[in-house]
Amino acid sequence: MMKVRETALFCLVALAGGFASSDEERAVFVRWCMPVASAAEASPQKPGHNGRPVVPVSRKNDNRNVTMPARGAARANTDAAADKWGQQIDVRPEFYAARDVPAFQITLTRKWYQIAAHAWGNYGPLEFWIVGSSQDAARQLDQEYCRVRKQKDPARQIRDCLRRGHNFVTYATDGSAGLNTRRNENEKWSGFIITMSGKYPGPEEEDYMPVVLHEYFHVYQHAHIVSRKASVRERLNRKHPWWSEGGAEYMAQLLYSRQPGVRSGYLRQTMERKLKSIEDLREGERISEIPYGKRGIIAYDLGAWFIAFLIHKTSEEAYRVKFFKDLNEEGFEKSFSKSFGRSADELLQEFHETFLTLRRAEMLRILP
Repeated sequence: MMKVRETALFCLVALAGGFASSDEERAVFVRWCMPVASAAEASPQKPGHNGRPVVPVSRKNDNRNVTMPARGAARANTDAAADKWGQQIDVRPEFYAARDVPAFQITLTRKWYQIAAHAWGNYGPLEFWIVGSSQDAARQLDQEYCRVRKQKDPARQIRDCLRRGHNFVTYATDGSAGLNTRRNENEKWSGFIITMSGKYPGPEEEDYMPVVLHEYFHVYQHAHIVSRKASVRERLNRKHPWWSEGGAEYMAQLLYSRQPGVRSGYLRQTMERKLKSIEDLREGERISEIPYGKRGIIAYDLGAWFIAFLIHKTSEEAYRVKFFKDLNEEGFEKSFSKSFGRSADELLQEFHETFLTLRRAEMLRILP
C-alpha cells in the first residue's frame, strides 16, 4: 500500500487479477452521473432547462432501488449513520455511475454487493461510484463527487477534492477497483466509497464479480475498527497487505465459489494459481514483511493462502466472526491468539516452514 494520505484507504485491482492498495483519496461525484434505481428503471436522459440531461433519481432506499439522496437531507442521514460505525445498518448504499456506464453493469454491481451484504452483514454508510471509459464523463463524475463530499462534510473544500491524485479520470484510463475508507480525526463524515470501473476487470469478465466481493470485505474489515486515529487503524488492520488483502481476497473467492452456477473446481483453480508466488519469496522472507508495491502481489496471493490455512486449522467463524468481534477491545495480537489458539508469529512460522513446503496436492486439500 503506497501511503499518500492517512485519511483514506483503497485497493487497486492489478491487471493480473491481483490487487494493490493506496491510502490516497479518490473522491468522486458527477454532473451527469446516473444514480439509477435499477437497470430496468434507467431511462434515456433528456435535455433539461439548461441544456443538460435530466438525471433520473430514485429516493427509495431498499433492496430494489439505488439511492440518490436529496440535497440538504444527506448530511443529517450520514451524521446519524456515522454514530453506528461497526454496527449493521438498514440503509442501503448509494449508487452513482458515469453517463457512459451500461445499465447492466450497475445491476451487476448491485447484485454482488447484495450477495456480500447478505453473507457478511450490511455496513455503511456506503457509496458505489462506477466509472466507464470516457474521460469527459469521468471528469464530470469527479465534479459531482466533490459536490457530494462537500454536502456530506461542509468543511471539505471542493478545489482540494478536485486536485486529489487518483481521480475518476485515472479509473477511466487505467481501470481497476478500490475502496476509500473515510474514517479519521479531521472529517466529520465517516463512510465507505467503492469505485468500480469498466476494465481490469470489466463487467463482462468473471473477475468482476469476486472483485466486488473483495472490496466489500474490506468494508467489513474496516467497519470493525472503530477508532478514528490513523495509527490505531493501521495497527489493527496491519500495515502490510498480507492480512487485510489476503483476507479480502480469500473470502471473496470463497463466497464467489459457493454461488449457484459457478463452475465446480473454481476455488481450487484460482487458489492453485496463487501458489506460483511461492517462487518469488526470498530466502527466509515472510509474507508479513512484504509491503505494498511491486512485490505486493506475493502478499496478496500467499496472504489468501494464509487465511485458508487459518480457517482450516480452526474454522471460518473463528476468522470472520470471533477475530473481528474482539479486535477493538483486545487488539490484533490478543484477538489473534484468542481466536486461533496461537500467536500470529507462531502460525506464520508454521505456514512458511511447514505448510508452504508441502506438495501442491497436499496444500490444495485444505480447501473446502
